[in-house]
Amino acid sequence: MSVYRILGGIYISSVEPLDKGSDIRKEHGIEYIISVQKQSVPEFYVKAPYRHLQIPVDDDEKSNIISFFEQTNRFICFALYGNYNQVPNTAKLAKHKSSILIHCNAGCCRSPTVLAAFLMKYYQMSLKVALYAMKRVKSDVCPNNSFLRQLKLYEELGCQDSPKILRGIPIYKQMVLELGYDNHEAIVKSDDFYGDESTNFDVTSVLRCKRCRITLANSASFIPHEPPSDDKDKQAVFMEGLSL
Repeated sequence: MSVYRILGGIYISSVEPLDKGSDIRKEHGIEYIISVQKQSVPEFYVKAPYRHLQIPVDDDEKSNIISFFEQTNRFICFALYGNYNQVPNTAKLAKHKSSILIHCNAGCCRSPTVLAAFLMKYYQMSLKVALYAMKRVKSDVCPNNSFLRQLKLYEELGCQDSPKILRGIPIYKQMVLELGYDNHEAIVKSDDFYGDESTNFDVTSVLRCKRCRITLANSASFIPHEPPSDDKDKQAVFMEGLSL
């Protein structure tokens, strides 16, 4: 049922302290909460005196957790510094004005991933150092392989957390495509993920329409396409020719 203080006013935990009704404001001065899970928390923690942010992500190999980093980073900044736009290279020198709890179901994977992203961007920690900062306090911290891969990409991209900018970066687009079906809705709603197949080089895989064989997607982008009707189906026309 422990709440672990990682740095200044930053805490992580499992959901257990909230399920048990702990007065984390009285015990730790915590007034801000990020719940990195789809399950709801007791109503007591989603209203005054608390400010609560729900991040609906599963602990699995298909979840795109990077897409939430801008939202979580800004919320943590507001909790600690009183503004959403704290300048990263000044954050570690600024005094924390309040405290925040970042939790998930077990406190081992999702919440440490979110906190690692913040420490990497605003405290200029490497991924390795950010994980160590948590593990030295909570030894079971262990983001899953997919989240570790995403954190490594986040580090490689200079801790860029803007979804709008990320959607224009080929290596990020490829990662989202590889994560698969669970991210399909977010992909098809974004024009940034569509592209002209003539602009895609070094393509490692291709998906084609079963009816007319036009390219629909490759490892870098999706191509908009309306499947042909039966009267325009090339395969149907070919079969009709055989029956003559």
